[in-house]
Amino acid sequence: MRLKSKPADFKVSEIIREDYVTPKGEHRVYRVGKRKLTSLEAARVLADLAGVRVGDVALAGLKDRQGVTEQFMSVHRGKPVRHKSEGLEIEPVGFARTELTSAHSEGNAFKITVRDLSEREVARLRASLPAVREHGLPNYFDEQRFGNLRHNQGWILLDLIRSGPEHALKRLLTAVSDHDDRRAKQFKSALHRHWGDWQACRDIAGRFRQHHSVFDHLKRGGGAAGAFRHVATRLRLIHLYAWQSHLWNRALALHLDRACPGGGRFTLRAREGKLVFPKEEVPLPESWGGMLPLPGEALAGVALEDQRELFAEALRPYRLSPDGLVTGKVPGLTLKPELRSAVVRPRELRVRPAEPDRVHAGKQLVRISFQLPRGSYATLVVRRLVGPVRPS
Repeated sequence: MRLKSKPADFKVSEIIREDYVTPKGEHRVYRVGKRKLTSLEAARVLADLAGVRVGDVALAGLKDRQGVTEQFMSVHRGKPVRHKSEGLEIEPVGFARTELTSAHSEGNAFKITVRDLSEREVARLRASLPAVREHGLPNYFDEQRFGNLRHNQGWILLDLIRSGPEHALKRLLTAVSDHDDRRAKQFKSALHRHWGDWQACRDIAGRFRQHHSVFDHLKRGGGAAGAFRHVATRLRLIHLYAWQSHLWNRALALHLDRACPGGGRFTLRAREGKLVFPKEEVPLPESWGGMLPLPGEALAGVALEDQRELFAEALRPYRLSPDGLVTGKVPGLTLKPELRSAVVRPRELRVRPAEPDRVHAGKQLVRISFQLPRGSYATLVVRRLVGPVRPS
């Protein structure tokens, strides 16, 4: 099975509330279609064309550069914009009284072409459809949430808790990955060699034009905890959410591992751990109300005893107790509880008949469409439908 062999194989369209766009208002609303651009890159283009600051462009959520995506953006005042170029199309759709936020999002619609499928995988996908339509699937966070592992940075929050802010900061800024380009590897390696000599690190950061304010802070005698304030907010949040999401996945997988009989489940391997999928209904205690909270500091927000026990067990391999799950006073790296549905049910799930895959000779492709609420992962729906994939 292969996803995203071509950009057009993965199409995402954002769905916003019908009452958000109005005939009049202080905020212009645009539909933005893009490929090979991140949402933030597209927002910068829109800001330039509208003659406003990037901060005046509001989004309901971020879409990555993979695939073909369509989303909405609002601009406070600014010049009207209509734009079409390779990889980016911006068209006005109306106005709004307030800036666009995640509260106005109703999720996303997906059109996905799944390639490189064997006849057995196509048959398994078809057989899985009724259960997924009726019962949904565990609402795990998928691989996109864990870019920190792909980039060899590990769990920065775990480093922060167990080894302190300087160790975590060093790991964050100097860990080299196979996915880094030559310049990034040079930068990180130079910082690693000179770590502790803050003047030298400041000079290196200046030459590479990255993180120089971090080392200005350290050079002035500020502590490593305060230096995190000078790390880009988005980068801090990536690592905060990655660790929190990992614990959530581990807790739900532990529950399903026990609640499902051996023949009534299958597992998928992911970088961050084993994911357990029931073949039929997802069994949850009635007391959960369908929810498993994302844990806050010291498991704040996790009130049910059985859920606390699952998180305690998920922490055990890391030699942490629930009381030890505290990041300390590090700016932007404090765990906050949030409710999350333990099960997601794709809406309007449709699968077209299989076709020959001209990209992968001798294999088949299937086109799938469905809708998901914000924060759920389309790739996981496809993986659940196809099931375990044996290495070729």
